[in-house]
Amino acid sequence: MKNKTSLFLLCLCSLVCSCTLILKGLARAVVKDYDNYISMDLSDMQLIDPAGEQQSFSKLFAGKTVYLYLWNSRNKKAPDNKDKKYYELKQRFEKYPDVVFANISLCKDCESIPDSYRLAMDKSSVEFRSILNLSDATPFIIGKNGKVLAFKGPKPSDDLLVDYVLYESRKGVDGTTSARKLIRGVNSHAKFKTRALREWYAKHFNKDPSSFDFNFSSTY
Repeated sequence: MKNKTSLFLLCLCSLVCSCTLILKGLARAVVKDYDNYISMDLSDMQLIDPAGEQQSFSKLFAGKTVYLYLWNSRNKKAPDNKDKKYYELKQRFEKYPDVVFANISLCKDCESIPDSYRLAMDKSSVEFRSILNLSDATPFIIGKNGKVLAFKGPKPSDDLLVDYVLYESRKGVDGTTSARKLIRGVNSHAKFKTRALREWYAKHFNKDPSSFDFNFSSTY
């Protein structure tokens, strides 16, 4: 009986390790495109607020890292505080005054949307619009200098990954670079390899880093 139990535990351990390695491999494929268009600068792009006032992106979000959702359909709007994962992500980043959450509507038949900006369909947004092909509400991360840091980046449901990528974006690190650093820092037993990651996790999440969820999803 003892031998059977030991064999079962060994198989279970091997399965967990294999699953973690498979997840890491899939995650690398997902995050490789986060750094697409990182040279694109949105500073001069014009946005229209719910009151109809038009301002540039740089004026609205000066000195801020922006977790930005874009959406283009009344049926597929950006998440709001009723979305548990999105609300919890916002709560975790309240301690960082240089991070803001916003969303932009591309919906052509939506004149005024509460709590949402609209993209001015003028020459200031031509380049940005040319790279967008959205079938669903999609997150981007924009740096403090207005540059795209994560193109179709991690979602609020991407536990751990979205927090680390957004946190590193505060320092101007693009999404692919930070995501790969995180993936390398997780071993086959779903534990952190480095002290720096353990300390970040403990401080950011305010809990023991001995156990965590590592999820990801494609935004394409």
